[in-house]
Amino acid sequence: MTNRGFHHIGYWVDDLDAAMADATELLGVGPFRVMEHVNLGDFRYQGAPAVLDHSAAFAQWGPIILELNVAHDVQPPELRAALGVAHGAVSHTSWWTDDLATETDHLESAGCALLTTSVGGAVANWFSGGRLFGHPIEIHQPTAGVFGMWDSLSDGSIYGGGDE
Repeated sequence: MTNRGFHHIGYWVDDLDAAMADATELLGVGPFRVMEHVNLGDFRYQGAPAVLDHSAAFAQWGPIILELNVAHDVQPPELRAALGVAHGAVSHTSWWTDDLATETDHLESAGCALLTTSVGGAVANWFSGGRLFGHPIEIHQPTAGVFGMWDSLSDGSIYGGGDE
């Protein structure tokens, strides 16, 4: 059996600073760790090179992490549509796995089409929500850097850099 566990939820926003301020005021969430122009390494949409230039802010929100994302450039245009980039929309729900290949097979067999892959600071695949969700799903096979960033949110330490 593949290990998996729900981890975080992300939202698209138009203004990262305003969204962080609102989340702090209205939800008591923070402090946020901001990653400008997240480096996704070898990033592909439906197998072809693509661009998802975005900045992200992360904060612990009870047992999960809240991720706020602002898109700077998304190419091709079909990727923007597939990811549902629009202010206030759920950008994704995310869980982790210790076997990304097996989880990919599992989700594809459940009708969740593989949208993107990234291999760099993070190793993660994005899928359509299929019959499960009306938004994309992100599956991480976490690297040491990703674990470090996630851990920094709950223990208050400052993450020194790296990629999602």
